[in-house]
Amino acid sequence: MTLRELRELLARAIKDTEFENHTYFAGGCVRDFLLNPDAAIVEADIAVELPEGGIKLAYFFQEKFNTPAPVIHKSFGTAKIIIEGIKIESVMTRSEKYPPGRRHPYVQFADLYTDCLRRDFTINALYQEIMTGKVLDPCQKGFADLQARVIRCVQDPFHSFVEDPLRILRALRFAVTLDFEIKAETLSAIKINAHLVSTLSVNRCADEYSRIKQLPAEKIAQWKKLLEETGVLNYLTAKIPIR
Repeated sequence: MTLRELRELLARAIKDTEFENHTYFAGGCVRDFLLNPDAAIVEADIAVELPEGGIKLAYFFQEKFNTPAPVIHKSFGTAKIIIEGIKIESVMTRSEKYPPGRRHPYVQFADLYTDCLRRDFTINALYQEIMTGKVLDPCQKGFADLQARVIRCVQDPFHSFVEDPLRILRALRFAVTLDFEIKAETLSAIKINAHLVSTLSVNRCADEYSRIKQLPAEKIAQWKKLLEETGVLNYLTAKIPIR
């Protein structure tokens, strides 16, 4: 199933409901759709611009499509559900605030623009209206950066990586998997904050590495070279073995 086919299926389901004009595909699935509209998908993220909208939509889909019960994370306003074999994470649009020393943010409902500001990179801050298929770029940089094939933080990169150091590993992975260039300011912030990788849990590091191991050997070699060039390698290998 392509994202277009999933969108058409879900659009029919939410027509004439409270979700009709408030539901969007978000993040990587939109990015990948714009890069290759005919690609088959295995997962998709949905943002709902309604309070508790992510959880409410998941329960709505459960009833509409007769699926197993969604997995709910109430404190984050998120829900996971499987429709036609596609793993869907449904979340309300929200703001996030990271208390010092905490991995998990405090979240509260916010509008679509505020939601885009919490995302890691501009190419992941794109949205697609499920009813119409229209793609939105609230930060006004996502389209341009996707066309230029560059990776740039949505907000100040230094603050972004301090807020969540996993974004450092994600930036390096996207650079390799998408064959994109990391913008100079973002790359500089990665090098300055490379030591913060040491604060990540083993599980989060291992999850990133598991995605890398699925790539062709030449891509893995490119990734290792980036680790060395940015100073991340020693901090990552202190957490998990890299072969």
